[in-house]
Amino acid sequence: MKILITNDDGIDAYGLGLLEQLAKTISDDITVVAPMYNRSGTSQAISLQNELNFSHITDNRYACSGNPADCVMLALNLLFKDKRPDLVLSGINHGMNASDDVGYSGTVGAAREAAIVGIPAIAFSQRCGKLEADFDVAREFGKRVFDHALSVKLPDRHVLNVNFPSTELSDVKGIRTAALDRHKMSDQIIAGTRPNHFSIGPLNQRIETNPESDRFFLQDGYVTFTPLLVDTTATTLLHNIPEISL
Repeated sequence: MKILITNDDGIDAYGLGLLEQLAKTISDDITVVAPMYNRSGTSQAISLQNELNFSHITDNRYACSGNPADCVMLALNLLFKDKRPDLVLSGINHGMNASDDVGYSGTVGAAREAAIVGIPAIAFSQRCGKLEADFDVAREFGKRVFDHALSVKLPDRHVLNVNFPSTELSDVKGIRTAALDRHKMSDQIIAGTRPNHFSIGPLNQRIETNPESDRFFLQDGYVTFTPLLVDTTATTLLHNIPEISL
C-alpha cells in the first residue's frame, strides 16, 4: 500500500512523526510531504501566484514552502505522477479539528484535496495537543483507532475526520461517530503594537455542546469519527428555491 502523509503543523511536528509510526504498522511504502513551517488555519488554500520550494529532506521525506493542500498537489504531480497513493493521511494535528474548526483546518484541507481527486483520505487530530505530553491518548490508543479508521469504507469525495480526546487514559471510553458541533459565537480581535495592525485572538465559543456531536463525545472521553463530504451542496434546498425566467 502506497501512503502519502502530510500535516499543517510542519515537517518537524511531533504529531506528524507519530502518524508516520502508525502508518509503518501497515506499510513500508510511505512518503511524507509536509509544510516547512506551521501552516495551521490555512484550510484548503493553495499558492496560485507564488513559486514553491519543494525540498528533498531525507529518504522519502519532503518539505514544501506552501500550505498543506499545496503539499498534496505537488506530491501527487511530482512524486506520484505514474501511480497515485492508495491512501492520504493528514495529522496528527496539535489541537482538535472539530465543530466549526473543520472549515479553517489545514489538516482537513489537505485530506479534502486528496479526496477531490479520488484518493481515500483520513485526518487525525489530538485535542489540546500543544506539547508531546498532550498526546498520551493518541500514543496509547493510536494503533487501535488507526486500524478502525482504515476499516471504514469511504465513498468517493469523502474524508474521515478523527479526533482524540484530551483526558486521563483510564477515562477513554471508546470510539463514537459524531456530527459536527456548532461552537463559534464570535472572534476576539486584538490591537497590535503598531497603528492599523491587529491580530485575531481566541474565538468566543459556546460552553454548551449539542447532543451526539463531536465536542459532546470528546468531552465525555470518546475518540470521534466524523465523515465529511467534499460536495457542500445543500441538496435539501435545491427544489425549495423558486426558479424564474429572465
